[in-house]
Amino acid sequence: MNRHTEPGWRRLYQRPGRGIRLNVSGPSQPSGILAKRVLAVLIGLAITVVAVAQYRTGRGPVAVAWLAVGPLLASLLLRPRITAVLAGWATLLGVGLIVNQPARPGTLVSHLGVFVLLAAFAVANAALRTAAQRRLSRVRAVARVAQSALLREVPATVTAGRMASRYVSAAAEARVGGDILEVVSEGGRTRWLIGDTRGKGLPAVRLASIATTSFGDACAHPGLSLPEIARVVDRSVTLAAGEEDFVTALFAEFDPHGWLELVTCGHPPPLRLTADGGLQALSPSVYATPMGLHPDMKTSTFSVGEGDRLVFYTDGLIEARDRAGRYFRLEDCADTLRGPDLEAAADELLGRLVAHTGRRLDDDVAVLLFEAASPSAQPESEPPATAVPARGSVPGGDVLAGVA
Repeated sequence: MNRHTEPGWRRLYQRPGRGIRLNVSGPSQPSGILAKRVLAVLIGLAITVVAVAQYRTGRGPVAVAWLAVGPLLASLLLRPRITAVLAGWATLLGVGLIVNQPARPGTLVSHLGVFVLLAAFAVANAALRTAAQRRLSRVRAVARVAQSALLREVPATVTAGRMASRYVSAAAEARVGGDILEVVSEGGRTRWLIGDTRGKGLPAVRLASIATTSFGDACAHPGLSLPEIARVVDRSVTLAAGEEDFVTALFAEFDPHGWLELVTCGHPPPLRLTADGGLQALSPSVYATPMGLHPDMKTSTFSVGEGDRLVFYTDGLIEARDRAGRYFRLEDCADTLRGPDLEAAADELLGRLVAHTGRRLDDDVAVLLFEAASPSAQPESEPPATAVPARGSVPGGDVLAGVA
């Protein structure tokens, strides 16, 4: 689907699984060049029409100053060179009109000087605006490259499962914010981290980058268990965080035999959609404090069957409000999340979020959908940790009650 024809809400978020496509801006865009050329011709014609009208009516020099409106308008939208051409044309017509008008020489010179100053100001304004736009374009290009390094690609297929992810930044012109979404699939097991840093802006992005990098490095070391990986990330966050900074995080590891291990550090629990239509929140028996606040990490283990779908998210999703102040209810999207196409389900979920908020987000949102593709085997040995029973199926109930 073409970027210019797809629904507007689809352009609000970034798909980590698709990578980041840098937007090209500047005079190289054919449609932009054509529009600006048409605008320049229209402004030139308008200047000419005004000059002819003033010549026929024989108005005084004061009316000639209105010719400078054309170059001033051009300076807001067009290049300096085109603005200079229009300013030169307006000046030439203005000089002709002023000389043709009977008035004192001093008055003519003063009006001519004002007119020339306005035309020169238009050219200078166009030059300054263009230079600022070029600097901003370079900064945005560098930022998008940096953001693409932080928001790495999430694989669509992993060991014994499929994934789809979406990321929405609340910051204007940003593709990634303070939320964390990282997946590592190696050695027959898949691990992922989803989290949310306190605060917004560059400090939050920096802390998210540190947590993401630390998680990837820890997963690269063989033999580390999920709690040990979580402790490594916590140490990195603690060293980098300020006195009031912290990161809520949820570490997950999926065993192909059908076990899901979670380490929860102050983060909302995932939602499980079972193949038979059950709706459950996989809540731990005890919540640990967020990373950076010395969490006492505990593991929780759940069984996952074939076709079970897990929804991991940051609190920006469930705390999003509409204009009446009503929160976005993830449990009302069960029918959407059960769609056969995982990517389409993620798209529809974000579409409903944007419709609920009216395209206004106050916080970043990260969503990860995981679907188990192999049956839940009954292993001969015990699960990786003592299994914690999930909450019972509560169709129509508030599965997120009690979530921090």
